[in-house]
Amino acid sequence: MCGIAGFWNLDKKPADTAAVEAMLDQIIHRGPDDRGIWSNKSVGLGHQRLSILDLSDRGHQPFITADKQGIIVYNGEVYNYPELRSQLEQEGVIFTSTTDTEVVLYALHQWGAEKAIPLFNGMFSFAYLDQRKNQLVLARDRLGIKPLYVAKTNQTLVFGSEIKALLAHPNVPCMPDRHALTLHAILYRLEGEMTPFEGIESLRPGSYWIITDDNISKVDYFDVLRDLDVERIIRFNGQDPQHLIAKFASIFSDSVRIHMASDAPLATMCSGGVDSSLITAVAKDFRSDLVAYVADVKTAVSEGDIAKRVGRHLDVPIHQVDVDLEALLRLWPEAAWYGDQPNTHPNDMAMLAVSRACQRDGIKVVLTGEGSDELFGGYSWQADVLHKWRGWRNHPFAHLNMNNKWIRRISTLMPSRFHLNPPDMDDPFSRYLGRKDDVGGLRLLFPLDPNRQLRGKEFMQRLEGVGSLEERAFLARGLDDMHGHLESLLKRNDRMGMAASIETRTPFIENRIIDMGMHASFNAKYHDGQGKWIVKKISEKRLPHDIIYQPKLGFPTSLDFVKYALPLLKGGMVPDLFRWSSRQTLSMTEFLQQDPVTMWNIMSIEIWARLFLRGESTEHLGEQLVQNLYS
Repeated sequence: MCGIAGFWNLDKKPADTAAVEAMLDQIIHRGPDDRGIWSNKSVGLGHQRLSILDLSDRGHQPFITADKQGIIVYNGEVYNYPELRSQLEQEGVIFTSTTDTEVVLYALHQWGAEKAIPLFNGMFSFAYLDQRKNQLVLARDRLGIKPLYVAKTNQTLVFGSEIKALLAHPNVPCMPDRHALTLHAILYRLEGEMTPFEGIESLRPGSYWIITDDNISKVDYFDVLRDLDVERIIRFNGQDPQHLIAKFASIFSDSVRIHMASDAPLATMCSGGVDSSLITAVAKDFRSDLVAYVADVKTAVSEGDIAKRVGRHLDVPIHQVDVDLEALLRLWPEAAWYGDQPNTHPNDMAMLAVSRACQRDGIKVVLTGEGSDELFGGYSWQADVLHKWRGWRNHPFAHLNMNNKWIRRISTLMPSRFHLNPPDMDDPFSRYLGRKDDVGGLRLLFPLDPNRQLRGKEFMQRLEGVGSLEERAFLARGLDDMHGHLESLLKRNDRMGMAASIETRTPFIENRIIDMGMHASFNAKYHDGQGKWIVKKISEKRLPHDIIYQPKLGFPTSLDFVKYALPLLKGGMVPDLFRWSSRQTLSMTEFLQQDPVTMWNIMSIEIWARLFLRGESTEHLGEQLVQNLYS
């Protein structure tokens, strides 16, 4: 919807609105329709508006309460704002617009952050200044659909929707965080508070900060692990399947409906997969003139034909956006620039291309299918965890002492199916992510990352008493993905959409559906060898059977294009960042040619570093990549 930026001079120096202007200049793409700035003695707030609800000037931000004591800059949509508005009107609040922004502002002003924020059903990040209490509240939605970054330096707290906005503030230095970059090189993403910049952190999803002159209080109002109710999962298993299917179909239809609230043109991204196709089918119920978009990446398996078939079935026009190899290479540096960090997903560029096509056609809002796989068990690696634990349960040595060296030695003399390779309760997932224990050249980079291992163990312990061990492992893997993998997808959606002034919305990530996904039983998620069972069942009345049960493609993009970036390592930034010797650089270059996934991770860091640390332009880098293609 928008971009926000601002700061609080904790030493009470006067706020410099020129600093806010400079920050907003970096994120004008997030909201090209309007700009607003507010300041008092020590606080500056800025807003770039993408007009979606109430296109009039009444939606201008910063939004200020009638008593002039509450001020907000807000990014996102709270879909249950009509219900909240009715409650506030009963308490005497008089509204001057039809925006959700004003409802969020008065909910905070009337009820306080502790009561108001958990009530919000939607995607949001905001900064709310309460002058009555002399405190600033920064907040993000439950699963982190909308971003918010913070830096505290030189007695100034600086915040914004994108890191580049923070870097435009004179008190925020641009310094790489080598530990974070090392984690990215291994794990391909950064989670939680971590960013690739030293001194800049991300607000955790589901959290808010309360800032005063002398204190910062951090509150997690939503946490998947903490808020999981094991008894509800057990009860879920005893419910009638047809009742569950009908209930989920009703909730999902309503979620799509409220996600379509817009006074601006709206479309869907329809890849032909079950999630985006289901969203498109339901959205058609509420908008007869619906259109959809699909990327056809020429270096990968085409989704265009499948998507067009879905479009014909639903009577929805499908606009195909072709992305060839040269376009992919030119878009790569742009995707890194708009993302503020090394690219996580190779399909970032395809999504950026689709967003720009939507922008050219006058679209402002796009519905996408993220969240379904994490919430309802759709990924192959979740099934891999299930099969590994199930396989161990059936292993003839499963009940023996696995640490006995003689038992291990005897097992190696037998056929491979008898070898001892038991799952580890202390680290229940890491063996099953497709990464070998022998990481070869990655030993130069391998970090200590205890949080990832600890989280898996905690989810397994939390699910004690829920089904068999393999069912617990499957459910735990999905819950864990809500922390890590989903956050990276939502970051991609926000950045690649906002780069073209497009707001992406995710109907699967809605409070009622999040709650159902957290507490759905194993059988509702995985049945007859199929993940996302309940999602597929509600799709059967709307989509062809073979579309629903086709193998998952997942926005495919071949990594073959990455090799054209490899020459950038010579004279590049990565060897200095990781302090490689000339011999290590040569060794790593040879290793990367054999491992395209790691090559993608490393070269994404190289492109990011050239943009943000060396100051090269996206155009120059894109041209270099294309020259490598044709040389």
